[in-house]
Amino acid sequence: MPLKARVGRHTKAGQRHCQNWVPDQNTVIGLLNQIAMSDGGAEGMLDGRIRGRMVAGMASDALYAAISRFEDMHFPGQRSGYVDPGGRMLKRMEELAKRAAASAWPDPVPSAPDPVPYVQTTSLETMRRNLLDFGRLKLFSESERKGFQPLIDMAVAHVDRLKTELGLTRLPFEVELFGRAWLTKLGLTSVEKDGSVSFVFDPHDGPQSLPLPEMKYGQPVDYNLYITTGKLGALLLYAYGGGECCMIPPYHSGAIRHLGPPLMIDPQEITR
Repeated sequence: MPLKARVGRHTKAGQRHCQNWVPDQNTVIGLLNQIAMSDGGAEGMLDGRIRGRMVAGMASDALYAAISRFEDMHFPGQRSGYVDPGGRMLKRMEELAKRAAASAWPDPVPSAPDPVPYVQTTSLETMRRNLLDFGRLKLFSESERKGFQPLIDMAVAHVDRLKTELGLTRLPFEVELFGRAWLTKLGLTSVEKDGSVSFVFDPHDGPQSLPLPEMKYGQPVDYNLYITTGKLGALLLYAYGGGECCMIPPYHSGAIRHLGPPLMIDPQEITR
């Protein structure tokens, strides 16, 4: 079904929303859901809840993130953030969706893919691709994937703001946190039968409970601390390592510096 207007957001204009008519959003969501994650699609991840919350004139974070991931894979460096009626990106989506629906068997003589031009990327651009890599979510359960998705959407929007509004090429802090998690100097934790998390700071005092931590939206954290999640997971972004990120599942504890990439440089270099 052809689009009547653009769907998505203007990445290079502060994520300003396009026309985003509801029928057009449905068309793009349907195409992305048919396309495999390995081909840049959503593979059914854009579920019915997104359709139920669609608003004319506004593209949700999840839809914008899915469009951006597809665009980054097939048109690297373009970074428009939207699908144009009759445009190259829509045609590519239609081709891949048709191929996925036609048959599970490959074509007898598959055509050679178009060469992908080399594009020099920054740390934030690499981080953006890593965040939108749905292949990483396959390591987790369905409920965990759904819990991570809002954090990923917020992180992608955060990275885009750093690039377009502040002109940065890497995170301004060593490590940033999205989600609700405890940050402590020690990593001795235990999960009780009722699902609560206890901490052991002194063997003589026994387990202690801490207040529920506040939700973090890209807050800088000390990479020397330990992080512990409760019933919801958390997401860490690392300035070092070339743009890495780490998804921490529920009821998990670990040293922040060990969960991320190896720290191979002087920490003072990170803030320069």
